[in-house]
Amino acid sequence: MKLRGTITEQAYRKELQASKIRLFNDVSMRRYLSIIRETFPTMETAYILYWIPEQGEDIISFLVDTQTVIQIELDRYDNEVVPIVDVYHLENWTKGFSKTNQIKIAVALDLAKTDLIF
Repeated sequence: MKLRGTITEQAYRKELQASKIRLFNDVSMRRYLSIIRETFPTMETAYILYWIPEQGEDIISFLVDTQTVIQIELDRYDNEVVPIVDVYHLENWTKGFSKTNQIKIAVALDLAKTDLIF
């Protein structure tokens, strides 16, 4: 998908950049970052794509580098509960997504590609 600099794209860009800062700097995200690094030891960049808060757990989907999505379900209250981790190839994960979701993924992919260049 070709990005055109629309207001929607700009809003997603800001949201995704903030999500990266939070993932790598916020103490509350350490468990997620640890799981990502265990799963992808050579990971260079990651962005939070979707965050679904449930009653006792959070389900967060991350774009890792440029080809992979990892979905992590963590218990919010009990660190002893084993997290549920699913890994998807980006192309398979995005099949059937709405246009709006495709735009968000395209912006995240653009940011990740830029990160990997520098």
